[in-house]
Amino acid sequence: MALLLQLSPSSSNPLLHFNFNFKPKSKSSHFSITTNLHPTLTLKPTSPIQSSASHTTPSPSNRLSPPLSSLGSIAPYVQSQWKPILAGWLCSAVSVYSLSLMVPKIGKFSAVMSAVDAVRLREEALLLGAMAMVRLVANYWQQAFLWDAALKAVFEIRVFVFERVLKRDLGFFEGGGGVSGGDIAYRITAEASDVADTIYALLDTIVPSILQLSAMATQMLVISPVLSLISALVIPLMAFVTAYLGDKLRKISKKANLSIAALSAYLNEVLPSILFVKANNAERSEGARFRWLADANLSEHLKKRKMKALIPQIVQIIYFGALLIFCVGSLMVFGGSFDCCGMVSFITSLVFLIEPIQGVGKAYNELKQGEPAIERLFDLTRFQSKVIEKLDAVNLDWVTGEVIFRDISFKYGEDMPLVLNGLDLHIKAGETVAFVGPSGGGKTTLMKLLLRLYDPLCGCILIDNHKIQNIRLESLRSHVGLVSQDTGE
Repeated sequence: MALLLQLSPSSSNPLLHFNFNFKPKSKSSHFSITTNLHPTLTLKPTSPIQSSASHTTPSPSNRLSPPLSSLGSIAPYVQSQWKPILAGWLCSAVSVYSLSLMVPKIGKFSAVMSAVDAVRLREEALLLGAMAMVRLVANYWQQAFLWDAALKAVFEIRVFVFERVLKRDLGFFEGGGGVSGGDIAYRITAEASDVADTIYALLDTIVPSILQLSAMATQMLVISPVLSLISALVIPLMAFVTAYLGDKLRKISKKANLSIAALSAYLNEVLPSILFVKANNAERSEGARFRWLADANLSEHLKKRKMKALIPQIVQIIYFGALLIFCVGSLMVFGGSFDCCGMVSFITSLVFLIEPIQGVGKAYNELKQGEPAIERLFDLTRFQSKVIEKLDAVNLDWVTGEVIFRDISFKYGEDMPLVLNGLDLHIKAGETVAFVGPSGGGKTTLMKLLLRLYDPLCGCILIDNHKIQNIRLESLRSHVGLVSQDTGE
């Protein structure tokens, strides 16, 4: 890859007089310079520039204060969607109210069926049908509104995260310690979709499940307080099992997310380099590498799916098994204490009571499954930039193109050798300068320092006698043009 870096003067007057002074003070800088007369400064490495293996970046960022919890991170974005959330919860209230009217009707309907009264049977059936239709419509709008809120919240999260990624230092992306583009893309796309599922599950549980749980528990208490109390004894056992399995699911989900991120990063690395794969007869080795990563991903996702399928079944087994024992024992003790109509209504309430309990368990599992995605997504936003713009930094309205590197030293990591050591370079406006040298000699590093993508360890860089640290970053970079050889590919 070759680069063309052009610092264009805003004025139209060509500057024909030039002089330069290049005095490297160590062997860290191995490149030569050729100059030519030109109204702009052009820096053109004549050999392809590749990231040197020694260019291991330092720690990409300094963490800020301890990150918020997963719920704390997404809370502001969820709260901003309060209108569709409120609408969805109002629809859930309508749905639960319809259900609470249906339960006693179902008990009466069973009594009418046993009496074989055609007129009453038709009337009760019409009432039940109307209530069921109201519940179905309310459920649809409940889900529509809550999905609208969840997806819009994730849209805002995606935009925020991407904007923060764009503001991260270049060191976050480069070198052996950098985060790959494939990993970042996976977090902002696939893992953000997982966050949407988590938000929806929570919104669909907080109010709707609590409303239905309360309504059905009230119905059961009215019918039989004793059986209701016995049924409630099962809930703590379910909560314990759900919490235990949910924690296991969170750990499995984190491994699954990391495996798919590694696979995505590999594809983003190898596909743009297909020319080199073919040129080096590496199809077989790259195919084996992909198979290994895909197999790891398959294994982790199978564990995740199996656990997600297992949790509801275990919860149901516990609930129905314990409930059957309690109910049979209670019916034996309190046999004949209430009629068939009451029994049908109680069992109906019990069935609809199980649904929100399972909903709470599923929402908890969704949260545990989504926590790694939330953490990885917001981890991209928590950093302290190493290149800091001064509060009193100024804008440059125009430049003539004079550039001075004065006693510049730089290295990419604390334990890495100096790439530039005491470099002095003076290029006046109007010069064309070509830097020639091997990879790792510091050619590209000069460009990065000039653009203030990194700050030097010591020394200063001046443009038109202005220290670049005193110039606003946007203004500085607006006067510099960087053209990559790969742009047209």
